[in-house]
Amino acid sequence: MTQAEIKAVLTQAVATPNPLLQQLLNHALTGGKGLRPTLVLLCARFGMHDTLEVRQVAVAIELIHLASLIHDDVLDGATVRRNLPALHYLYGTVPAVLTGDYLFATAFGLLARSKKAVLTTVTEAIRSMCSGEIQQLTVTGPDTKAYFTYIGQKTATLFSAACRCGGILCRLKRPQQDYLARFGWHLGLAYQIVDDYLDLFGSAAKMDKPNRQDLARGILTLPVLRFLELSPEAARWQEKISRGLTATETEELIAAARHLNCDEYTAAAAGEQIALALEALDKLPVNPVQEDLALLASRTLDPLEELI
Repeated sequence: MTQAEIKAVLTQAVATPNPLLQQLLNHALTGGKGLRPTLVLLCARFGMHDTLEVRQVAVAIELIHLASLIHDDVLDGATVRRNLPALHYLYGTVPAVLTGDYLFATAFGLLARSKKAVLTTVTEAIRSMCSGEIQQLTVTGPDTKAYFTYIGQKTATLFSAACRCGGILCRLKRPQQDYLARFGWHLGLAYQIVDDYLDLFGSAAKMDKPNRQDLARGILTLPVLRFLELSPEAARWQEKISRGLTATETEELIAAARHLNCDEYTAAAAGEQIALALEALDKLPVNPVQEDLALLASRTLDPLEELI
């Protein structure tokens, strides 16, 4: 399925006679890369599968992702998503939260038609996503181990679930499902590390949301954690981050982080996760779809190439 086809199926899945709700849903569905449903569709090609069921699960996982973005924007107070005003910023908090709830309900309506193992996989992923978001709130000091734990829970877990669901739907054996899930896990980690790199070092003009937002909220992402490990003035910088950086201080921190090669370190960390993802992929029975998955994984690093 192309992105246009995925969008068409998503639009059909959430169609409603309620005009305001449909307007909210149309806004929520605008843009996006469709990575998670693509993973379901590709991983299901490892064996025989029911095309309709696979599409329904793929759509359900994307709806869950979209719902989580809406709720995240409300919690973070974000005003922009995918180069458009955030849903809550445009329509208000209550309509946005209810739209997210509607997407979750629609997703579970689709998942209820699938195998129990699929439903279990996705519900466990959602629980992990919530746990990761909460854990992120408790991290107050430099802790790289905690960083990988919460990005695994809040981001990688849904990538992993998408891949496992594809394996379940094409009836792969459990060890092979585990390799697909591992591929998705490391891909998800790489995706988040790249996102954190771009948030700090990237240009807002080339992103679909404002940059440097994590730093503004005091969230310590991998490049900042690396900077605090290496900087002789780490304690002073950590205090500044805690109280809130000025625009000038933000630029100073970024320049200092580049000077200490924190950008290269972060890019290398993303590359290591892609290598681990490809290693898991190689454990699976030879199948032409492996080339498509490997290409998708490698392209995760593309945004970094022009910045390194």
